[in-house]
Amino acid sequence: MNIDPQLLDQALGMLPYPVGKQQLVQLAEQFNLNPQIVGLINNLPDQQFNSPEEIKSMINGLGNLGSLGNLGGLFGS
Repeated sequence: MNIDPQLLDQALGMLPYPVGKQQLVQLAEQFNLNPQIVGLINNLPDQQFNSPEEIKSMINGLGNLGSLGNLGGLFGS
């Protein structure tokens, strides 16, 4: 999966914190994020997230994303 870390930072930086998982899923769908990213977000624990770094850390823990390198195609067309 290719996701641009700068686009991820930009998308997460626009969110109002703290943000719950359901809000995060709704916003991801509203902003037409790549379905793979929406799927990763759906697999996050049902909790409040206090920062973009917390979300990225959780996403990073879901799979072999390394340091979130090659995260391109974040936004769907």
